[in-house]
Amino acid sequence: MFELKRERHQTKYLGQDMMEFLVKTKFEDLPEEVVLRGKHIVADAVACMLAGAKTRKLYGTDFDKMAKIVSGDVTPVGCDFKTNAAMAAFLNSIHAQTHDFNDGLNNSGMLGGAYHPGRTVVAVALAVGEAVGASGKDILTAVVLGIEVAARMRNPAHDSTAADSYSAAATAAKLMGADETQMRDAIGLSGFLAACRVGKTPGYTGGRKNGKGSPATTNVLKYGYLNRNGVEAAELAMQGFEGPEFADNNAIGTRYYTCGLGKEYQCMDMYFKPWPTCRKTHGAIAATLELKNKYGVKPEDVKSIRIYQQTTGMYVNTPINAESEICYGGQFSLQYTVTCAMLDGNVTLKHYRWPDRKAPRKYVDFAKKITVVADNSLDGHNAISPNHGIVEVELNNGEILSMYCQYPLGSEPNAMTHEQRMQKVRDCAEDMTEEQKDKLVSWIENLDKVEKI
Repeated sequence: MFELKRERHQTKYLGQDMMEFLVKTKFEDLPEEVVLRGKHIVADAVACMLAGAKTRKLYGTDFDKMAKIVSGDVTPVGCDFKTNAAMAAFLNSIHAQTHDFNDGLNNSGMLGGAYHPGRTVVAVALAVGEAVGASGKDILTAVVLGIEVAARMRNPAHDSTAADSYSAAATAAKLMGADETQMRDAIGLSGFLAACRVGKTPGYTGGRKNGKGSPATTNVLKYGYLNRNGVEAAELAMQGFEGPEFADNNAIGTRYYTCGLGKEYQCMDMYFKPWPTCRKTHGAIAATLELKNKYGVKPEDVKSIRIYQQTTGMYVNTPINAESEICYGGQFSLQYTVTCAMLDGNVTLKHYRWPDRKAPRKYVDFAKKITVVADNSLDGHNAISPNHGIVEVELNNGEILSMYCQYPLGSEPNAMTHEQRMQKVRDCAEDMTEEQKDKLVSWIENLDKVEKI
């Protein structure tokens, strides 16, 4: 007879290299270009949180009451009260996702990973960072490492629960000073406790007329709860709670095995949006704006518009009517986004903040002129330009004008510049004075010099 004693982590376990990397990596290990990208990710997420917080309040679908009943010392972005870190992360995420204006991970559908990592890692980093008194360097390190986790998880059945939940926990645990065991337990607990979606996601343009149960509310709740769950999982791990195994092979994405840790930082494979709409509408928006500017097209001269779209992007073929929910659904409508571009020469947040969440009649009427055609000849270029598109305009005099956009602004190699990214922050900080906007931009640009956020 003998007694078998099992020590945790006695042998190499799945994900051990990741846990070691997360715990041991310091700010000084990050390349200069990665630090700059980290600042851009923070800037973009903060901009989206500020925009979302204002929109939620305008429509009366904010979740402040849920957070206010919890005491704490953390201020959610865009709010004037304090709560605890978990609820601040909850609100930050909901605000970041209110508009489809947030960053994205390239090829997440094919290679796995969170679709929009910033809504998780930055939302958590700012909340937990304030709670623990983190420095700007700590925040940037946690954001970069959180995205490493977010990018290396697979999206089973197009559900990013694993990627979002794990990255939230990893970001929080890093800021809490977790060791390897605590990091592993935090991530394991976050997966075990994560809210698993059951049933079909609500359609983008549905919802009750009061807006409380619309997809603009329902869809974002998932990410809010995953963030809250990730912070709480990290807190449990720091208290000694043990989590289940990190993951299994079905939850690990392609990037986990093909991109070397510390060599190919996944934040460098992210994009940023110039328009508050689904990325699959950007080719058509850019083509419309270029055509309008080149030929001086006026809305009253337009008889009809045909948009040629990749078959993989036909989910944004969403006609609108007088009853359509525009705040959220309009962000996933080629008909509506191209209407805004043609009528107003741009697509901005104002187009998703109409009274009663409904678009004015002139937008609804003009959208009826637009037809979307699936063009499989565009599909072969997915890997090169996943968001290109063709817009064809027929004028009242019978003339037909056409414009093709291969690389809309925000897509490589036509990425937004640093100045454009900082301007996005200013545009979304609508309720701030110019002096306050200057301070916010300076804070972001010098985040690595901030001693305590």
